[in-house]
Amino acid sequence: MSKGFLKVAEELYELGKKSRGEKREFLFRSAISRAYYGVLWYIRDFYKLRESEDLRLIVKKALEKRKLIHTLEDLRLLSFARVQADYRKKNIRIEIDEKATKDYIKLAYKIINSLR
Repeated sequence: MSKGFLKVAEELYELGKKSRGEKREFLFRSAISRAYYGVLWYIRDFYKLRESEDLRLIVKKALEKRKLIHTLEDLRLLSFARVQADYRKKNIRIEIDEKATKDYIKLAYKIINSLR
């Protein structure tokens, strides 16, 4: 399932590159969000974590337990971007543009690759 989220993130990114105006921005925002959830689900599946209402907390504890601090820091960065993309319209603290979206999708893959 996690790879499905990342595939959708890439597809949204590609659609965003071809779009203009608010639609472009919303596609990039959605791509960042899907990349984040792709990573969470990947980590859950990779470590065979239990289903939980608070997947973020379960994943955080798993990474801390395994002392994957750099991976946890990368996930926090991606999480911050996801919150900005999902909830902030005004006073946004990250760029949501083509380059940033591509960078966050790459970060998602970097996190996944760090676990292999």
